[in-house]
Amino acid sequence: ISGNGKQVRDLLYASDCVALYLKAADNIETIKGQAFNIGGGIENSSSLLELFQFLEQELDIKMTYQQLPPRESDQRVFVADITKAQQIINWKPSVAKEQGIRKMIEWVKGND
Repeated sequence: ISGNGKQVRDLLYASDCVALYLKAADNIETIKGQAFNIGGGIENSSSLLELFQFLEQELDIKMTYQQLPPRESDQRVFVADITKAQQIINWKPSVAKEQGIRKMIEWVKGND
């Protein structure tokens, strides 16, 4: 983990991304030429250390990590503002970050 691990990122499950693209396609005339942020938004954000601890809990294992110096280009908080997508095309993520991580774990376990 680079830095102190308190960097915050948002998570977006793949099916939510697909749903957004489909909604955008259905509303192409309304949104033509506009830019939208795609992400999980503040509700699906977490620090890197929180994600690490959640994975330990879900996998029921003790993991270790190497702490590296902070990267110069690293942003402390990187969370998409999805307000525009919510308002204009009535989209928001439906898979909570914890649920998405659990689904990912199950998928990985099933595809060893």
